[in-house]
Amino acid sequence: MEIIRLIPLIGFLLFCLQIGIRAFVLQRKGTRLSGEKKQSSKGISTVLLIAFFMVFLNELGYKAGLIHFSFLPEALQPLLTGKIILVISGIVLILLGNLLMLLTLRALKQSLRFGLNKGNLGKLVTSGIYGWSRNPFFLAINCLFIGISLVFPTPFFIAISLLTLLSIHLFILKEERFMHENYGEEYNNYAKTVRRYF
Repeated sequence: MEIIRLIPLIGFLLFCLQIGIRAFVLQRKGTRLSGEKKQSSKGISTVLLIAFFMVFLNELGYKAGLIHFSFLPEALQPLLTGKIILVISGIVLILLGNLLMLLTLRALKQSLRFGLNKGNLGKLVTSGIYGWSRNPFFLAINCLFIGISLVFPTPFFIAISLLTLLSIHLFILKEERFMHENYGEEYNNYAKTVRRYF
């Protein structure tokens, strides 16, 4: 088993662990991290998210050689290329994504929120890594998924990366409108000096 093939799995788990620990700590302190959703839509979202993570982790474990079965059809398995430059670039992006997430969570402190809820606004964070990028949280996610698809360039991982990039960009556009409406001039001044991504 090549150690390089373990890096995407370890990187993904570390990434999720960082967010999970910060969310757990903030919830224990009484911070509400998200808005209230209807119970039925929350249940469906949870089931879909769990199913996605099961398939995604299965594929990472399969590509790392830790497990010997895949949920996906054989047509989605072959690597498209094996260029070492892609693998090295992917590993760098996975590590960068984890570093960006660490810096992001550190800068957010008590202001971590999931979703857009006018009744649960945190403090507008403009310092630390947020002085360099308005969306380092999402930039970290993009780096992680692109990195994984470079190390394992299968149709599955490439499709997940492209969908991630598109959905995050669309969410950022929605979030920017929300920020303009709720933080007003403070956010407008911030947006003039700090770029959307980097």
